[in-house]
Amino acid sequence: MVPLNVAATWTRMLSVTAGACAAAGAPGPGTRVRGRPALEWLPGPWLGLIDFDGLSRAERQVLEPWLLGHAEPLLLVRHVLLARPLAEDIFIELTPQALEAMPHGWREAPRPILILAPAGRSRPERRAEYLDALSRLRIPLLAKGSDLWAVREFDAGFLLALAQLADPRERAAFRAAIDPSQTRLFDQQLAVAEAAVLDDLVGRRDEEGVLALDLDALSSLHPLAHPLAVYSAVERAHNRRREHGERTQFSGRTTEARLSARGFPEPVRPCTPEFAGRASSVAPLLPSDLQRIFEASELLGSP
Repeated sequence: MVPLNVAATWTRMLSVTAGACAAAGAPGPGTRVRGRPALEWLPGPWLGLIDFDGLSRAERQVLEPWLLGHAEPLLLVRHVLLARPLAEDIFIELTPQALEAMPHGWREAPRPILILAPAGRSRPERRAEYLDALSRLRIPLLAKGSDLWAVREFDAGFLLALAQLADPRERAAFRAAIDPSQTRLFDQQLAVAEAAVLDDLVGRRDEEGVLALDLDALSSLHPLAHPLAVYSAVERAHNRRREHGERTQFSGRTTEARLSARGFPEPVRPCTPEFAGRASSVAPLLPSDLQRIFEASELLGSP
């Protein structure tokens, strides 16, 4: 077991159950885009790859049995089929539960891939390793991996705490360490926190922000484009406005995004009157927002 900071864990639990997110990044199957779950663009579950690179051996030993024994069925009903956790080498092997639950023919067609990475733990080159590994795999499941996969980062410390608190002895010790007046609240909040974290992993509780607003606007203009492809284009447009040192940190790690992170400046056209007319029919936009969404639209249409 890994020692838990009781006060910090209890505070974090209360913040998560009050609405704070425990995972963020690219859309998951539960993320709502224009009011629709992202799952609806391509029927069938998504492939979930949880990355243990960056976690200690002790942390992995706690997380893996909880993830594959307790959390996996709860992720299945959230439309995610898990592969075995990734280690230093990226190798994709579906779990026995995923093999049993996957729909007929699921592996014979391209599927969205969601990589769940520990926030603040990954090596800078790790996302390039994802891209290189998935690009080398020539199987139907990953045939469109260049534009239908992305990364969500999760709070590894809190996920680890939930995994430990699933053990009755650890839970009893934790309960005994908090203020007696809060033990009943703890009993109520633990299950709520677990459900909230699993929802966060699949994007059900994603917060609204500029990226989310741009995602909705661009999706309205390209309603048939998959939300992961739209997100990658939106993120690239935002990335152009970041400091040079931050430009390689994409959640939507497309081939084009990687190239654009290496070769600046990219050619940028001013927004055309035709696009401005189309976009204005979707939502009122400030000139800076309009230009950013125009650039994302251009990127979405590029090869």
